[in-house]
Amino acid sequence: MSHHPHLQTLISLKFKAAKSKHRYGVVLDGSREWQFELLEAFRAIVEHHRALIVGNASLSYGESLTFKQARQKLGQESDLIVVDLNSPFDANGFTAVCGTLIGGGLLVVLPSREKVTGIYSSLWLERALESFHHLKQGENTPLGVTVVEPISSCDRYEQQQQAIQAIGRVLSGHRKRPLVITADRGRGKSAALGIAAGQIIHDSAKKIVVTAPSTQAVKTLFKHAKSASGCENQKPHIATSMAGGSVEFIAPDELLREHPECDLLLVDEAAAIPLPILKSIVEHYHRVCFATTVHGYEGCGRGFGIKFEAWLSDHRPGWNSIRLTQPIRWNPDDPMEAWLFDTFLLDAEIESPVLDNGLSISLKKIEAERYSCTPDILRKGFGLLVNAHYQTTPNDLFQLLDDPNIVLYQALQGEHVVGVIVGYLEGGLDELTLCDVQLGQRRPAGHMVPVSLVSQLADNEPALRRSLRIMRIAVHPDLQGQGIGGWMLSQLTENETNIEYLSTSFGVTAELARFWTNNDFQSVRLGSKQDQASGCYSVTMVKPLNRSLPWLEEARTQLRECLLDTASDIHRNLLSDVLIGLLSEGATNLACHDESFYRVILNYVQGGASFEGTRFKVRTLLIENLHRVEFERIHIISDLVIKKLEWSEVCKQHSFTGRKQAEANYRQAIQETLLSI
Repeated sequence: MSHHPHLQTLISLKFKAAKSKHRYGVVLDGSREWQFELLEAFRAIVEHHRALIVGNASLSYGESLTFKQARQKLGQESDLIVVDLNSPFDANGFTAVCGTLIGGGLLVVLPSREKVTGIYSSLWLERALESFHHLKQGENTPLGVTVVEPISSCDRYEQQQQAIQAIGRVLSGHRKRPLVITADRGRGKSAALGIAAGQIIHDSAKKIVVTAPSTQAVKTLFKHAKSASGCENQKPHIATSMAGGSVEFIAPDELLREHPECDLLLVDEAAAIPLPILKSIVEHYHRVCFATTVHGYEGCGRGFGIKFEAWLSDHRPGWNSIRLTQPIRWNPDDPMEAWLFDTFLLDAEIESPVLDNGLSISLKKIEAERYSCTPDILRKGFGLLVNAHYQTTPNDLFQLLDDPNIVLYQALQGEHVVGVIVGYLEGGLDELTLCDVQLGQRRPAGHMVPVSLVSQLADNEPALRRSLRIMRIAVHPDLQGQGIGGWMLSQLTENETNIEYLSTSFGVTAELARFWTNNDFQSVRLGSKQDQASGCYSVTMVKPLNRSLPWLEEARTQLRECLLDTASDIHRNLLSDVLIGLLSEGATNLACHDESFYRVILNYVQGGASFEGTRFKVRTLLIENLHRVEFERIHIISDLVIKKLEWSEVCKQHSFTGRKQAEANYRQAIQETLLSI
């Protein structure tokens, strides 16, 4: 079978890619036999040091991977990638492996042999691949290759070196001057953190702590830290030096809980960590560097800069920033990077509309067929989601295109998108399935809230009828605080007439809980595990539509009773204002207590009785009056009588010198909040 003209074109494209230090995409459109023969012939002539074969393509060279396995290659390098679209596709894995391709490399795509109809993500990708170079079996006309001339030679590591030096100055310079490093993918951000850390401990006994949303996010950092420090230990998240220095990973929730001492704190992928945690880090640690990806599936868009950097300007006016724009692995104006950004909306940014009081806002449901054919519609909404600190991934994009249960609403003022809601239809399950759910024998996918409620309540009712789980809601940052989010939820209530209730599930903070309760959502379930990145527990809330839910009051009662039991162990790390807020939801029936009940508490406040002998009475009085007191004034009471913290823990959390001072404050809080009502 002749492949000579195509082979010459492939070699020519490879040569020109090497000259420009750019990356190019090629689609081989033909039979499997022809594709493999061409690739084998190409490999025989052009040497590749690191080839990756993603999917089912069977070649005599390269490392074979599934699309999901390709996710693990982030931070590594390759000079040829062959992607077979005849195998199960994973957009996260695809974008991750493309990030490994160095300048001068080729991405070769073997298109799906089956023409799929009605799968919008396949059509989306097929249209995107039209901009690649196409080699078609049976067409022997050599393909003209236009190559962008490379920019004049520059030191691609210059910006990275500047970042490394800036990190060193955070350690050696004035305190309370945080550094913020932002970069697109492939700019050497994590490597800069690792090299700087390694160089510091190579020559000193400094202790450096690294935190990030996950250990996966710091693999590159530790690789470079070990190399720069001469570390030989095999532990994945610890680097040590002969000088006695160390670099160690600690999860964000543990960092805030334990407050380990260190000479320097490095925070990688900071945009994926909630703002309250970032603020706490700044307040506790005075030598800290934050780094984050601006675009890409671990990125944040403009939201990180708008919110966190504005706060830094108020609280740490001496803070510094560095933006890494120079790619490390390829030259600027790389066509592959531009293609990835455009295809997977990795660079989806928000518009900058000014709210026009003369124009009304409308909430419109956007059908998948419409936004799959009109990318600008989807891009605008996606930009808001990315900006709102949601970890919006390429897989989320493809789910949005394909999943019939996904519901997308956009709040529009004229042509401007000022808000977006992404929902997921759940429920409508049959009794037989739900009986198995109650016994733990089945857990139907795609019905997160109804199934969890059925398991919790031993009642099938929450899953028999349809409900809508609100996965994401975002409002343009320039228009927040004007009630648009609440208005969107009220409009959604009117639009979705075929569902029984709305639900949502999120990592609970006091601020988020207030937003949802202010919009008539009620808490029904609290997860038992903390998110490693945020330290938050997941709360589930529901809002009835049209009619009452017979199971709702039971769910709320169970949550309250369980929380009173688990606050001292399973949920002991729940923030006090969140705990009090969850317990205070709804009306409380005040009990009548005799005179002796109050007299014992009053005696304790005045110095009599005992803490142990009155704790139960104080707890009872607190729970009955949660809806009548100011939360911030009763934190110490809830810590002692609901969470049942040790005195040493209370002293640490409230900065008391010892039990004597702590107990005096506890007595005063009881007097001022519970006995003065």
